[in-house]
Amino acid sequence: MISPPRAAVVGAGIAGLSCATLLQSAGFEVGVFDKSRGPSGRMSTRRGDDWQCDHGAQYFTARDPGFRAEVARWQHAGVAVSWHPRLHVLGDPSAHVPDPALERFVGLPRMSAPCRFLADELDLEVNTSIRQLQRRPDGWHLLSAERGWLERSFDAALLALPAPQAAPLLREAAPGLAALAGNVVMHGAWALMLRFAAPLELPFDAAFVNAGPLRWIARDNSKPAAGSACVATG
Repeated sequence: MISPPRAAVVGAGIAGLSCATLLQSAGFEVGVFDKSRGPSGRMSTRRGDDWQCDHGAQYFTARDPGFRAEVARWQHAGVAVSWHPRLHVLGDPSAHVPDPALERFVGLPRMSAPCRFLADELDLEVNTSIRQLQRRPDGWHLLSAERGWLERSFDAALLALPAPQAAPLLREAAPGLAALAGNVVMHGAWALMLRFAAPLELPFDAAFVNAGPLRWIARDNSKPAAGSACVATG
């Protein structure tokens, strides 16, 4: 009996999980590894005893027909829903004009829900920081900061990571790709989560900000799965 090909995917954000899902449907035996406590990457939600706040991606759109079909699957599973916020523009109104026909989606009950939905069908190992890739005669081997060299080998290794994190892993295994990743310039974005003792009386649920250091303000409790915080990003 011929064993299925094996693939390792490093990174359990939406890109890594989507890649792993497609590989698995194509007949691969897939292992997904992530340094965090759970999947989601930038589709992150911070939670407390009685509050939650999406401090990564604020919403997503689906213009591509293939992705729209996948979002419909998420909706059917109850992990995504349309969001219809009252949108404002603060600052120069011509710098960003919201499209009233654009359909926006959020995870349900929180932004990380679609990632967790995908992860449920995959072999995911969390709290596993991959530090090195090494090609050996029997395939690719992965070095974990927590457990050393993992026992499994893989026919293919895929990195679904930001370029600065991917570059060190590629340095020995694929120097050309490491150089490409090392030349990528990334700019940070800060997110500020604010929780108020009383509801805010605002004329909008979310706003694009075209002046000053902020770019976006949103009330999380305007989303279908109501949080109780406000997030501002710059």
